[in-house]
Amino acid sequence: MAFDGVILMVVGMLTVYVFLLLMILMITILSNVYRTHALGEEKSLLEEIEAKRRKKKEKEMKKSASMGGADDAARLTAVITAAVHAHASGRA
Repeated sequence: MAFDGVILMVVGMLTVYVFLLLMILMITILSNVYRTHALGEEKSLLEEIEAKRRKKKEKEMKKSASMGGADDAARLTAVITAAVHAHASGRA
């Protein structure tokens, strides 16, 4: 009776061991088969992200170039106003 239990345990453990070996083998095979596909997908995703970044950067540069003149003029006006105010308050 005890011997039957030991045989059942060994058969069960061998079954699990063989199943795990087959699973590892299948994962390895599928990994090798789909490696090129996965690398291509990764490359296309990275290119898409880079294109979005480039487009966003170009848009920001265009926006800053169009507002650059107005922004510089506003700064220059503020500097001149502050200088005139400082000069006037120094004489009074």
